[in-house]
Amino acid sequence: MKKLEQQELDTLQESMKKYNECKMQLGETVLRQQALMMQVTMIQKESKSFEDLLIKKYGQDSVIDMKTGEVKPSEKK
Repeated sequence: MKKLEQQELDTLQESMKKYNECKMQLGETVLRQQALMMQVTMIQKESKSFEDLLIKKYGQDSVIDMKTGEVKPSEKK
């Protein structure tokens, strides 16, 4: 029966180890992406709810200065 030389076996095993590590990292990356997408969706829902409250309080066409918090009526006519 033929057998790989030790150096060949070591090289093959190291290559497979690196390949498996990459696959594992890729899987972790996909899971992290899914978790982030869920967070983005939650933040969007929360922001929309808060935006609806602000619209109800200050009016549909109000403009808010994000630095100062000043609320002005829209300049559109």
